[in-house]
Amino acid sequence: MILKNQLYQIEHSQESDGTEQFTIRLLEDCPIYRAHFPGQPITPGVCIVQIVQELLELTVGQQLEISEVKNVKFLNILTPKDNPKVDIVFTAIETSDESVSAKAEVKDATTVFTTVSVVCQPVKR
Repeated sequence: MILKNQLYQIEHSQESDGTEQFTIRLLEDCPIYRAHFPGQPITPGVCIVQIVQELLELTVGQQLEISEVKNVKFLNILTPKDNPKVDIVFTAIETSDESVSAKAEVKDATTVFTTVSVVCQPVKR
């Protein structure tokens, strides 16, 4: 399931000084939030990792499949009620013919919610 425009929407993106940053809005009416958890929605960790993958695909311009998640840290709870808008900041993206690796932070102005490093393989068609 693609999460873009279902769990989140991209409000803004920019590249600056070797970093790529996306500002997203979490969509509280998504069915995922109704299940996780009713009345107190929390963004599931697996969804945060998938958002990172989807935004990385946009950044490198190709479809990717995660082959490895390294050093993921869920530091604070991310909720659409308390934190409807967050930034996904890629601090390191390395590409080769065989893989794309990236480090990312999910944060707002005062809080880092998640840090993650992923290795992805291009999807072969």
